[in-house]
Amino acid sequence: MSTTTIALEGNNMAACAQSLRAGFLKAKLSDVKTSSAKGAVHIQTPIARLAAYQFACADAYCSWATPHGKLVIEVKGFSVEQKAKKKILMLVIRHSLPQSATGPSRKINPIREVFLRRSLRAIEELQAMDEGKLAEAVQAPTDYSVLVSALTSEEALASIRGRDPLAGARLRGIETKRKLLEAEGDPLTSAQAAKLLKISRQAVDKRRRESKLLGLELGKKGYHYPSWQFDLRGLEEVLTALGGRDPWEKLSFFLNPSAILGDHTPLTALRGKKDNLTDIVNAAVSYGEQGG
Repeated sequence: MSTTTIALEGNNMAACAQSLRAGFLKAKLSDVKTSSAKGAVHIQTPIARLAAYQFACADAYCSWATPHGKLVIEVKGFSVEQKAKKKILMLVIRHSLPQSATGPSRKINPIREVFLRRSLRAIEELQAMDEGKLAEAVQAPTDYSVLVSALTSEEALASIRGRDPLAGARLRGIETKRKLLEAEGDPLTSAQAAKLLKISRQAVDKRRRESKLLGLELGKKGYHYPSWQFDLRGLEEVLTALGGRDPWEKLSFFLNPSAILGDHTPLTALRGKKDNLTDIVNAAVSYGEQGG
């Protein structure tokens, strides 16, 4: 097997992308796509093919291999971001700034160091899971979702239960929230919602506080807004009817079937015929009572 090694050049990422395309073709990796944009190289690999291509990514290199050849990309001095989208693993490779350009180095916080080491040990255990389950996990849209998806698999839970009997219940709660938030499209940040609505972020926050928009607080990440609610008729009336319920309860109401609505979800009902708003508001008022 011949090996092609490509050293990236931070000052000409477009030329690097062109060299990579030729290298992938030589190794018979025709379904690995390469492009360049905004000073970065983007490489897309089908997640289902990662094992077959012996894909590896470390601090100094990323590599793919087939019986026809191996392609190695030297990435020392570059940042490599991995993200999944529609069953595709995308690598975004950018030239890293020298340490002096990023400001003085920070002292290591002991608590953060302990957290990092313990978390990494747990992740090392997860790597031993069934490869098919890991392939399902890496298709999750965010890094947090990848971890939650792996942790909530039955294989991982079986291992966890012996040491923490309540961990399964906590993880299922987190997974339920993740699925609710990502249902019907990725949520928008406050900035993205403001841009969509052509108003300020302060105005977006005001609408949320006045129950005119549904926002979910995600710690330091701030509020995120389900993308399906924008331009949805009757949204304010339904949010008002839901009253002071927890935002996650409100989100659950929109996305779960209601007996009052003929087992349709309120979101589906709001998108349907125009004369059913009264029924939807009634379902919101009684939500949580005898199964809502």
